[in-house]
Amino acid sequence: MKNLNLLIIIGVIIFVNLLGTSFFARFDLTKEKRYSFSEITSESLANLPTEVYAEVYLEGNFPAKIRRYQDVLRTSLIEYRQMAGRDFNFEFVNPSDNPNLRKDLAERGISPIPIRVQKGEFEQEEQLMFPVVVLRAGEREQYIDLFKGCAFPNLEINFPKAEAELEYKLTSALRNLTASRQGLIAVLQGQGEHQMKPEIAWERQPSGDSIPRVKRVVTEMSELLSALDNSYTVAALDLREVPDASISPSVDLLMVLQPTQPFSERVKYEIDQYLMRGGNVLWVMDQQKVNLDLYEKRSTLTELQELNLDDMFMNYGFKLNYDLVQDIHCEATEVFNPQTGAFVERPWIFFPRPNILPDHPVNRNVDAILLRYASSIDTFPQAEVKKSVFIQSSPYSRRVQGKQFIDLNAYLQNPPPEGLFNKGSQIMGLMMEGHFPSLFKGRVAPVDSTFPRPPSAVFLERSDLAEQMARRLAEANGEKPDQQMLEYLERVSSPTGRHMAVISEGEFVLPKLFRGKRQFLPYDNKSLMLNVVDYLMGDQTLTELRSKDVQDRPLDRAKVKGKVGLLQALNLIVPILLVLAFGAFRFWRRRRKNERIGG
Repeated sequence: MKNLNLLIIIGVIIFVNLLGTSFFARFDLTKEKRYSFSEITSESLANLPTEVYAEVYLEGNFPAKIRRYQDVLRTSLIEYRQMAGRDFNFEFVNPSDNPNLRKDLAERGISPIPIRVQKGEFEQEEQLMFPVVVLRAGEREQYIDLFKGCAFPNLEINFPKAEAELEYKLTSALRNLTASRQGLIAVLQGQGEHQMKPEIAWERQPSGDSIPRVKRVVTEMSELLSALDNSYTVAALDLREVPDASISPSVDLLMVLQPTQPFSERVKYEIDQYLMRGGNVLWVMDQQKVNLDLYEKRSTLTELQELNLDDMFMNYGFKLNYDLVQDIHCEATEVFNPQTGAFVERPWIFFPRPNILPDHPVNRNVDAILLRYASSIDTFPQAEVKKSVFIQSSPYSRRVQGKQFIDLNAYLQNPPPEGLFNKGSQIMGLMMEGHFPSLFKGRVAPVDSTFPRPPSAVFLERSDLAEQMARRLAEANGEKPDQQMLEYLERVSSPTGRHMAVISEGEFVLPKLFRGKRQFLPYDNKSLMLNVVDYLMGDQTLTELRSKDVQDRPLDRAKVKGKVGLLQALNLIVPILLVLAFGAFRFWRRRRKNERIGG
């Protein structure tokens, strides 16, 4: 009998273990739901079109903080496998034990992070950490840098942020890896915009257009565009190099980043018609050029940027003003005081620093941002266009109109009275969604010396006519829309219409901004830009994933102070009391059972 009971217990233990390896579940009781995954992650894993294999290189004997992150990563991958079934598998690999793998990673530009590990009481050793995950599906692969964008200025890793961004990085890479078509972003060139100067390889898109794919960017925008290139295809687009100067319908988002030269009517026409055909546009630009160094050049006369876009913007329902926003809530700048021979900090009212952003999806989990010499934006009512503000100055700000003579010494020695800064919040970032009218309705399509041939595409006077036109063209040819046409129709027939966003500060796209020339400031401009792009690309689910927040909750030292002895005593005594209470309960229960049998 005893042997039978022992065999039953062993069998139950084996069965429970087998059941535990087949099923995985946990309950998330945290306030921010840090251990719960979004619906889009579940759907992406449940509908994998092919088998995906993840190779994790974050393996080794690391300090406690890294081991904790390892556990979070491992648990997340287990849940991904649970949701995907047999179509998702993973393995942890230590590149330190594999010279060939280290060489392959080095050739791909992936460098290890050296860390110091305590080996003994007085001894440390250096280890290499590779915080990289590679997702593979057939011949396609996606590399994920787990700690990218999660470092403090002193190069320490911000582990709560890395944990918060884990689901976004895994799911976005998974969706890109298995997508039938990767979203295409075109960065406009030719009007003095931020120059990309990329090494390019010409790729033929499904539409038949050849568009240069960015392989490496060598400007200050490299960090932002590299981050975008992890999720989308990023291309340089110069209309002078495109037949008929048309913007391909395969472009999902057109980015115009700080142009400095006037737009021709033909370029405006092509941007306008791209919008009418279902495109989305992001404008990041200055209305005034300010050449002030704050060090060598201590005064300047600003220049108005005449870009020939005012009529287009007014037609779409907004106006980018020729002014500058001054804000009491601003960044300080370091200036050299010749009298003391030292640098001193002074608030610089031309550097608005919004740290309380409007309630908009693109602002979720975005910290303080910085704008430098930004203009204000005015809006006009339009029946079919919804406008929402996502960047604005503090209520203690004002505009200064037209050209300005800015003298650093004069401003710092005699700052404007605070009573003048009572004009309310000024709009500096605007999102628009809806159906836009064409600027060129009732006008002849423009031609010029650069573009002598008229446009070949059919003119659309409203952005909600694209679906009707596409279906009519397909029917005229006696054909059913193919898969590419169906995807296009799905995009252009969005009930919210087209999307357009404008940020009135051209250097906002440069994520690394410096105070003076010495101190690094980790402003969150890059996170906001990535959220805006996701929103404009129509993938608002990725915006929600990016906004996930994880918080560390250390003990309140002020409350704990003075109670250390009590807490230690409770930790020591309470478990013992619980064991004694349980033993007393068992003794009482057994005694009562014996009394019943004896009675």
